[in-house]
Amino acid sequence: MATSIEEVKQFLQEEGKKFREIPGKNFVRTGFVTDNYTDVEGEKLCHLVVAVEEDGEFLKIVAPKAYQFPKDASSYNKMALFQTLLQISWDTKMVQFEYDPDDGEVRAIIEFPIEDSTLTCKQLMRCIYGITGVLEKYHEQITDAMRSGLTPETDEERKKAFEEFQRQRRDDRRRELGG
Repeated sequence: MATSIEEVKQFLQEEGKKFREIPGKNFVRTGFVTDNYTDVEGEKLCHLVVAVEEDGEFLKIVAPKAYQFPKDASSYNKMALFQTLLQISWDTKMVQFEYDPDDGEVRAIIEFPIEDSTLTCKQLMRCIYGITGVLEKYHEQITDAMRSGLTPETDEERKKAFEEFQRQRRDDRRRELGG
């Protein structure tokens, strides 16, 4: 049973979704216009790759380069980013995040086994809308973590974290200025 890239393309066509394929590859690229989420190029667009692996027994939906964590960012911001991504994973279903330490790429991904079952259009679309929905809903929290070291906590915790960030920045500036 399992599934095939042809079946994935058929489901996307049935749903009226545009996609791009590379002949001979077991994946398609698609994208969705967003309201809140902004990709690394500044566009309101969520890029997705839908891949069929392991002879059709495994499906992956990936938002590659969903975010780009700057190489020169502080470990404080990196910790905030990781905490934020873990909290989002805790609060949501299916969506996971991956981080490439070599280039700072952050991906959103859903992967699951089809095995000897049959993929349905409803399952595929839930995954696609799951990733885009999570990126839409949590975009501000993720970018706040990367840029400012803020994590999705209570207002009081956020205020304390920001005050600590400001204190660290003041201390860093004083050291830079030799004072």
